[in-house]
Formats: sequence, structure tokens, C-alpha cells
Amino acid sequence: MNEQKRFLLIEILVVVAVIGLIGTLAAVAVSSARSNSRDAVRLSNVRQMQSALEDHFVARNAYPVVSEVTALGFGSAGCLTINGFQATCDASTEGVLTRAVPATLGIGLDGLSSCGGAVNAYCYLANEDGSTYVIQFELEHAISLAELVKGLNCATPEGMKAGACKGF
Repeated sequence: MNEQKRFLLIEILVVVAVIGLIGTLAAVAVSSARSNSRDAVRLSNVRQMQSALEDHFVARNAYPVVSEVTALGFGSAGCLTINGFQATCDASTEGVLTRAVPATLGIGLDGLSSCGGAVNAYCYLANEDGSTYVIQFELEHAISLAELVKGLNCATPEGMKAGACKGF
């Protein structure tokens, strides 16, 4: 009789341990999926800005020129029109290319891409004549298919590349 009770206790402990292990694995999988999802949103935001900047280039034959490295989605770079970045765009604003410039999802980042007083920002800079630009951004994980690394990456009119942007 005593042996049966011990056997039941061992069974219960094994079942609890298995359930705990499954729960831990599920939590890790969900955390990884969320992290990858945030990186996908970051890449989508950068590509959206590249597309809007190309529209600006078509309209003005130049990319928007800014006086200093600018944090996209903050302060004076809240929206993009054919006249450049503006703090806000309302219904009366003409030539709107992007009504709301996306800001970075800061969760999970190390604060490597900072500019204009903003931490974890998409940092934009164009050369003086507006013939080219760079957007520096940070990712939580490397994305091998896009040849991007964990940490700083750079978007230009030619595409995206691993590493910090030159000129920052």
C-alpha cells in the first residue's frame, strides 16, 4: 500500500515537471516570435520610408535635405510632403507623401541608433544637394536573407546593408 502512494507521488511530480517544461518552451517560442515580428515591422517601416523618399525624389529631383541628423517620426519629421519633412500634416496640407512617418518600436533594442534627442530612432540624413540619403536603424536579430545584422544597419537609395551608416 505504501509503495503505491509513492508511485503516485512520483507520477505527479513527473507530470508537473513535464507540464513546466512544455510551458517554458512555449514561453520561449512566443518571445522569439514577438521579437521577430518587431524586426519585421521595423523593416517594413524603413521600406515604407524608402518608398516615400523615392516619391519625393520623383517630385523634386532630390531627397529632403535636413540641417542635421533627424529622428524620423519625432519632432519636425512627423510627416513627409513634397516640400520635405514637417511636424504634422492635416487635411489641408498639400502634397502629402506620408501622413505619419513611422517611429521605431523601441522594445528589445539596445539604444544604438540615437539622434535628435531620440533613442532607438530611425535616423535620417541626406547630403547637401539631396542626391542621396541614409537611414540608420537597429534590429534585435540578424536577418540572413536580407544580409542584415543584429544591431545597426543602414538603408540608402540602393537598398539596405549591414552595419552603421557612414557619415553619422
